Amino acid sequence: MLAVIVNVAAVLIGSSVGLLCKKGIPQKYTDAILTGIGLCTVYMGISGALQGQNTLVLILAMVLGAITGTAIGIDGKIERLSGTISAKFGGNNEKTSFTEGFVTACLMFCVGSMTIVGSFNAGLNSDYEMLFTKSLLDFISSIV
Repeated sequence: MLAVIVNVAAVLIGSSVGLLCKKGIPQKYTDAILTGIGLCTVYMGISGALQGQNTLVLILAMVLGAITGTAIGIDGKIERLSGTISAKFGGNNEKTSFTEGFVTACLMFCVGSMTIVGSFNAGLNSDYEMLFTKSLLDFISSIV
């Protein structure tokens, strides 16, 4: 539970700092930071895959996850929820921006593989390393 609280705090604090720095970070630095974070994420994924444990489970989980997500229309549901929230709290001009931001935040912070696997590791094995790593990545990403 501690790692989840740390992750939530990292996103909230990082987002607050990002809002305070609004347009204060030049685009070239933003691009460089996000590229670095992306490379770190790719490295972690590849290094985990190269360990070779449970490759069959990985393949089945990816296929079943894709089928399930497509069957229940999770993408459309997230977009409808975003549109509903935007309609209640924002104007028509802000709808597209809010919707894109909401969907991006959901995908980045809530439903990513590090979130799901890290939560399983924390709950089943009391291994918080992945969620703490994700917290740092989320903190930096949410600032940018």
